[in-house]
Amino acid sequence: MKPIKVNPLAKTILSRAKRLILKPEAFSFTRETSETQNVLICMPADIDRFAMARDLLSTFVSIFRAKKVFVLLPFLEAEGYLSRSATYEVICAKRGDVNTLSLPGRQFVRRLKELRFGISLDLDLEDGFFSCYLCARCGVPMRIGPKRKNAFPLYNIELEVLKDRFGSREIYEGLARTLKSLFTESRKRVPKPA
Repeated sequence: MKPIKVNPLAKTILSRAKRLILKPEAFSFTRETSETQNVLICMPADIDRFAMARDLLSTFVSIFRAKKVFVLLPFLEAEGYLSRSATYEVICAKRGDVNTLSLPGRQFVRRLKELRFGISLDLDLEDGFFSCYLCARCGVPMRIGPKRKNAFPLYNIELEVLKDRFGSREIYEGLARTLKSLFTESRKRVPKPA
């Protein structure tokens, strides 16, 4: 199992050109949270952070009640590394799914676009370029990720991460609490059908 590391030159060019390539679109938080059928959770590429996020994966999945959740592993050939569950499906990239620059290939993007994700959550606190670029290319309307330099428009909702707890599980627990409160409040505001 090998983390997908985007070519540094491609990452630099795309980071500078992302505002021209990726046009941010307005979305309704309430509508997306109520109408979205499929959610994509992107796991961290760092093994230690992956283990922390995996331990809390059921908590993150429970935030998106009544939605089909998919979990993206940012590793090549990672089948079987995270068991499929009744509450989520696992997506793994194969060698043919990334191009020579380690960016998501057209077929991989097309395959994920067909799943019509309405919400993506990136749990990678460090680099995460592969996952956030993939979500933007797939046209996911609500892309949630940790606040970092030059994250917009790759993420259109950024969550502040406390740097003093950067290496601890508390970061993911805090992210889960924040998301749970956001999505719980949003569900309360959605009018009930008559």
